Amino acid sequence: MNTIRSQWREITSTGSPAVYRILAHGILFGLSFSIADILFNFYLKSLGYDNAVAGQMQSIFRIAGVIFGFPVGMFIDKISAKRMLYIGILTYAIGWGVLLVLDGVSLVTPFGTLSPLVLMNTVFFIIGAANMATYTAVVPLLSLVIEPRQRAAMFGINAAASTLIGFVGSILGGMLPGIVAPLVGVEATSEIAYRTALYSVTVIGLLAAVPLLGIKTHHTHGATSQTARAEADGDKPLVPFGRMLLLVTPSFFFGTAGGLFVPFQNLFYRQQFGMTDGNVGLNLAVAALAMGVGSILGGPLSKRFGVRQTSAWSRMLGAPLMLAMLIPSLLVVSISYDINRLLVGMTFPLFAALMMQTVPLRQRGTSTSMSSMSWSLGWAGASVLSGTITSGGSFTWVLILSAASYVISGALISVLPYTDKHD
Repeated sequence: MNTIRSQWREITSTGSPAVYRILAHGILFGLSFSIADILFNFYLKSLGYDNAVAGQMQSIFRIAGVIFGFPVGMFIDKISAKRMLYIGILTYAIGWGVLLVLDGVSLVTPFGTLSPLVLMNTVFFIIGAANMATYTAVVPLLSLVIEPRQRAAMFGINAAASTLIGFVGSILGGMLPGIVAPLVGVEATSEIAYRTALYSVTVIGLLAAVPLLGIKTHHTHGATSQTARAEADGDKPLVPFGRMLLLVTPSFFFGTAGGLFVPFQNLFYRQQFGMTDGNVGLNLAVAALAMGVGSILGGPLSKRFGVRQTSAWSRMLGAPLMLAMLIPSLLVVSISYDINRLLVGMTFPLFAALMMQTVPLRQRGTSTSMSSMSWSLGWAGASVLSGTITSGGSFTWVLILSAASYVISGALISVLPYTDKHD
């Protein structure tokens, strides 16, 4: 705990207001995302769609990241991470508002009539691209407002801000339909209750842009320190495209591991244990809390064991925890998943820091977007597969395949040529 406090003091000693603004943005955007995450599958169910449709939409959401990932990275390097954040946040928030009015809406075109589901998938694709752009732009922006030695800790603190608020978002999301239902005279599990509750995603999403208004990066250490730039670029040559693809392959398997289960975590608890929306929200809130704690712990552990090995082992240790969830006990499943989330929270910012110290400054936007693309591709394919598998009601193979993907991802981080001071 003393180590965590000392790292936080080191970061805050820079006196950069931009750090606090980015953290405030992360909190609000994380709250918006967590409410959507807990409620959207339930909303689809209330419209009469099954797990296969939920998996298809999750795939569409992540495929957007695959298609737009590389262009977004190039635009970040060209127009700045800050401008890309504005674009991503506003598109994400407005997109949710549009998505929620499309049920029952058809569009007649010269090529035929587009059904409500087709329109919803189209808008969800745009939301997915905006989400990817927002999360991708944060990493290079943070790199500009902190010193290089602070990256692992600061990336972890930023991730913690986004995920710890998920504790509040999951609880709030689970409660919102029950709160709004009496106000509009419907059942808490009705489509109207879910839709009304989901409008909060748009409102909070728009608020996430407010802390970034007028943010300045040109007087921060990261932007002006010649030492920082020398450390970042130095004599380091540009990483060839083929090697960059190799370096982001762990993200593909990590995305696969998550895409197999996370999009259906709420349905898993409901189907396997008959839990109410509120109890599902409470369980996922604890998981979000654990993920946030993991994000904070990663920095101190990386100072002792190295960024590479801490990131690798936190992924590989997630595998036995997914297998433990095959045991038909709510207590065992909940504890195992919470610890898994803690490890996931730990490895996400560490891998981002590992990529930042492996590539030169002028390739950071591109490398971050390629990592996001790789992760999104794995997630997209896995969610479609998982939606088909779980339509039969069983999550056995989903948990087994997820465990295998965690092992592969961690093993690749251990052997690929990243730059780590402990190597």
